[in-house]
Amino acid sequence: MWCSGGAWRGPCTRDAGPGRYEGGARRGSRAGGPPMGDLDPLRLRFASDRLVYPMRLSKLASVPQRLGLYVLAEHRMEPRYAIGGEEPQVTYAGRLDAGSVGDGTGALATVTGGKATFLTAIEQSFPRPERIDGDHELRAAASDTPYRTPLYRNELLTMGGVPAWLLSVAGTLLVVAVAATVLVRRTRRRRAPTPPVAVTAPPPLR
Repeated sequence: MWCSGGAWRGPCTRDAGPGRYEGGARRGSRAGGPPMGDLDPLRLRFASDRLVYPMRLSKLASVPQRLGLYVLAEHRMEPRYAIGGEEPQVTYAGRLDAGSVGDGTGALATVTGGKATFLTAIEQSFPRPERIDGDHELRAAASDTPYRTPLYRNELLTMGGVPAWLLSVAGTLLVVAVAATVLVRRTRRRRAPTPPVAVTAPPPLR
């Protein structure tokens, strides 16, 4: 395996047993001083008959981990299983034709050779990294169904600069108040007059 990219230096592997290799890299400085600024991407290249993304090292993390994985392949791809994390979620899936393979830097065209390819974006959370039990092995999905994550935008509806919900509440309260006033007036008009109390004269004195 060879490690490269910006200030990273390689090669970076050692034999860790039958069929296993451990990798490491050291970040240097372009000017020879201490590393400062943004971290350059690290590119790992290794031969494999399967599409694998290494995840075992994240098992040692002491805080929850989040994976954002972008896969360029002939078809839409998916992980074989969750490897100890939450269920992986596809956030994008679509074919990139040869004319759209370009990001202004030529980096994408270098990877794809300028050919049409399928891009799959996958996100996954690992609330408990110690449960990670392997590396991600990716396989072709049952179909190349495109997918886009829906985006929702909320807007406050206003009328004359006043929120519409406030006008609705005020209007409802006004209607209730008017209805209550009319009901009280009708009730008073329909109420029968109270008959006078009969007065009984006392018997004459003897």
